[in-house]
Amino acid sequence: MQWTEEQLPAIHSFAKKLLVQAFAGTGKTTTLVGYATHNSSVKMLYLCYNKAVEIAAKNRFPRNVTCKTAHGLAYAVYGSQYKHKQAGNLRLTDIARTINTQDWELAKDIVSTLNAFMASKDLELLEDHFVRFQSNRTLTSVQQQYMSKALNLTRDVWEKMVDINDRSVPMTHDGYLKLYQMSQPDLSQRFGAILLDEGQDVNPVIANLVQIQTITQVTVGDRHQQLYRFRGAVDALNSPAMKDAEKHFLTQSFRFGPAVAYVANVILSFKGEKIPLQGLGQPTLVKRALPDDLPHRTYLHRTVSGVIENALRLVNQNHRMQWIGGIDSYSLRDLEDLFYFSRHMNDQVQQRKLLNDYADYDQYVVIAKATQDPEMLRSIKIIENYADLPQRIEQLRAASVTSELDATVTLTTAHRAKGLEWDFVGLYDDFSADPLSPDIDAGKRDDELNLLYVAVTRAMKILAVNSPVIDIMQRFKDNRSVIAATA
Repeated sequence: MQWTEEQLPAIHSFAKKLLVQAFAGTGKTTTLVGYATHNSSVKMLYLCYNKAVEIAAKNRFPRNVTCKTAHGLAYAVYGSQYKHKQAGNLRLTDIARTINTQDWELAKDIVSTLNAFMASKDLELLEDHFVRFQSNRTLTSVQQQYMSKALNLTRDVWEKMVDINDRSVPMTHDGYLKLYQMSQPDLSQRFGAILLDEGQDVNPVIANLVQIQTITQVTVGDRHQQLYRFRGAVDALNSPAMKDAEKHFLTQSFRFGPAVAYVANVILSFKGEKIPLQGLGQPTLVKRALPDDLPHRTYLHRTVSGVIENALRLVNQNHRMQWIGGIDSYSLRDLEDLFYFSRHMNDQVQQRKLLNDYADYDQYVVIAKATQDPEMLRSIKIIENYADLPQRIEQLRAASVTSELDATVTLTTAHRAKGLEWDFVGLYDDFSADPLSPDIDAGKRDDELNLLYVAVTRAMKILAVNSPVIDIMQRFKDNRSVIAATA
């Protein structure tokens, strides 16, 4: 392996705390592999951000590296004790049933508060975890009373969750991870170093797991690829704990050429980034639409509903479609059930939990609107738009393939595309219409710009941009013209 002049100093570092800031496609994981190989006598833990990365990493890293997700570490200690009551996430109906209420706003506040606590580094549930009033500087007496009530109920729910014998509240994956972090585990008996990838997008609970360790810490990531702030993720790259770290930068990407790098740099300029991403790969074309005669193309979307909408359009063109993560991970079965539920065809509903949780479809709609749950609202929209939804979904399943080798089209969201790359990439027009709008707060603006940056940097040969990217590039051009005119 031939390392770049940017990678070598990081690979050969002896720092107890090492930070590598890496742009898209600059080989951050490759650098970690080099670091692990160079220090082959040291047992290391590579902390992966999901199971797919863990599987891929086991084929890349040398034998001195154990590849695990944080949830995988926690499952061995705590999660396995809760096999009989595990669930992916908390449902509003579970909470409402547990606290015996029909106040759906209260149930939603309890779920969001508990999720905030489980994602935090804190060892006890505090007022800071009450998401609804986080932006309020002061609270009225009514708000204070409501928050106190909700916090007490949330503590009750948490106690029921961690009680092995209480099945009324399921144990979530984030729940047993929280228990593991609260135990403040010492990994020094098993490892001499811990490698944290995607450090810009970790929950505080995982960041704390790393930062409390006394072994060597190596953290890599790209602050512009932070996509999960809405889930409580934080940028561990810029945390106070990393102030004394030895820092290195990777700016040279061999994934794409100068044209894609230019688009990416334009997007990042609106975040105030001064260090340019260098596109040193083969020349990449940037177009408004992908050519018709390509053997394969990938479409990236902002939303799951965007994926489904596009798939419904493409299926009529006889495409063979690969869905990243598998077609079943895009909630199609849930959509079918909800469709039948909305048509009072309950005998066709396969997942009986839907029937147990809601008296009828009208109640489902009421709860969706009351809580503004995005998944529920998205499902309602799709059902209203497609009266023959089951037949359409059957078409999608028939056209679905599991391997990219057999596909003419790959579909996924920009979130799921992180870490992946394709020759020909098109951006679907379901991204935020104007991420630079003055009506959007700074955090939301950066979230949308990050998502566009991740999306455009997936392309290796041809990138087809969408309306939001074109508008951003035009805004950049206009700003430069104004500066030139006033100079």
